[in-house]
Amino acid sequence: MSTKRTNSPISAQDKKTLFGVIFLHGLNDMHSTALPTVIPMLAKSISLTMSQAGFLNALFGLTNIFGQPMFGFIADKLRRPWFAVWGPLLSVIGASLLPLAPSYGTSFIFVGMMSVGTSLFHPQGTGRCGAAAGGNALAFYLSLFQASGSFGSAVGPIYVVFMISMLGKPLFPIAVIPAVALICLYLWRHMEARTEDELLEMSARPRQHFFENLRYLISKVGWIVSITSVRDAVFQSIKIFLPTLLITRGSSIAMGGMTLFAATLSATLAGVAGGKLADVIGDERVLFGALAISPVFLIVGLHDSSLLCLISLMVGFAFLQASTPVTTAMAQRRCPDSRSMVSSLSNGVSWGIANLFVTPVGVIADIVGLQATLNVVAFLPWIVTILYTGRRLLKK
Repeated sequence: MSTKRTNSPISAQDKKTLFGVIFLHGLNDMHSTALPTVIPMLAKSISLTMSQAGFLNALFGLTNIFGQPMFGFIADKLRRPWFAVWGPLLSVIGASLLPLAPSYGTSFIFVGMMSVGTSLFHPQGTGRCGAAAGGNALAFYLSLFQASGSFGSAVGPIYVVFMISMLGKPLFPIAVIPAVALICLYLWRHMEARTEDELLEMSARPRQHFFENLRYLISKVGWIVSITSVRDAVFQSIKIFLPTLLITRGSSIAMGGMTLFAATLSATLAGVAGGKLADVIGDERVLFGALAISPVFLIVGLHDSSLLCLISLMVGFAFLQASTPVTTAMAQRRCPDSRSMVSSLSNGVSWGIANLFVTPVGVIADIVGLQATLNVVAFLPWIVTILYTGRRLLKK
């Protein structure tokens, strides 16, 4: 890693790169979250079944789990931000064409475009954000990157419905694709390529194959990936089933949606605060402190649907997700020469594992009840706390 990236002030060119990848993260995730919104449309237009919809969602998840590490490995060797700039355009093309799909096979192709575009963007986008920030408040800038994606995910369903209602399905891609292509072209011309010093460092490193590099990175950050998988599994499981839980208690669908939006917003803001705090007091204090506190508020929040419990739930989500940019920063600091690939492990792979975890949670909930199942899920961060405490005690 060149000294330019370590402690020197962020240059004007690096600021352009930071702005570019942060903006593109929101743009990508605003469109990559279109699938749940479009499924009811496809159910009417092509008689899409719930099983077929499940396969489409599985395609998205599996492409990210297996695609992100490979694309991250390639991205670490590229001078220009090919994947970070043009991946979102592929996501936009797939998302805007999906409502027009004339058959299940075509919808599979369009969802494939969305998932590949997302898998292309995230490793290099996260890596370029960390490289541009360097040692200057790394966790904070990564938190802004994460917040942009979370905001895009939150407004994505509203945006898709609004655009289709205003323009209609046929005009949606005609209006959106050229506009996004122009934005990507503009950012492509203004975002920084790797410096000559970085290219010299890259050429001086021993050449590694994909699986060699993967084994090395897992040896360095495997424990971080394990922690993020637990954290994201808890967040995703409660988030997915929370509206259903509220509706079974007599709340409306609108109330479930509003609560879900509030949970996403609280997690987004907490990530920014956690990133800033980590740059001041240290990564591990924020990571393990936040994870230790979160179950207390989650358990209280899941108790009933009163305002106090819902507020407690929002606080629990906030503590749970406050460490999201922190774990990415920790991974990048340990492997600064493979920022894209290591970010794909700490973000993409762990998030994919979390989505797979939702399936057994649903099965268990059908057997013992949703309330009891989510109560157990909410305690899982304490497994990380116990292991961390045990490790600290053994070192003394």
